[in-house]
Amino acid sequence: MLDIEEKVLRDLEKFEKYAAEKDHDKKKAVAEVQSLLDKIIVVSEKKDSEITHLHEEVDQLGKKLEIVDDEAIARYKMCAEYKSSLHMYGAKSLKAAIKMTKEWLVDDYSEINLDEFDRYLRQRQVADLTAQKAKVTGHGEFGSQHDGSLDN
Repeated sequence: MLDIEEKVLRDLEKFEKYAAEKDHDKKKAVAEVQSLLDKIIVVSEKKDSEITHLHEEVDQLGKKLEIVDDEAIARYKMCAEYKSSLHMYGAKSLKAAIKMTKEWLVDDYSEINLDEFDRYLRQRQVADLTAQKAKVTGHGEFGSQHDGSLDN
């Protein structure tokens, strides 16, 4: 019976040793998981801070962009290209209006001689070109262009 008791005691010691090792492994695993969680929390907080900072930068850049847009538009409106475009589109609109007027005259007032109307428009265009040349070269009385110019 002593052998059985010794065997049971040895088995019990082995089991206690095994349980202690498993408990140690479990505690070690829990510590590793906790360490990883702590690291993840630190990284997550850092990333949250970076995201907040980036959102603030985006907001600031958006505000700067609004200001830059307004300034760019103002500068463009002051440049010769913008003024030239306005003049060109204004002349095109005027030409379209004249074409529509001529069509209306033909339809409603057939007694009006459109050849005379065309001659007047050509004379006006020559006068505008002459005024424009005088403005460019600095010759002429006033050096300004007529408001109703038809040139492009």
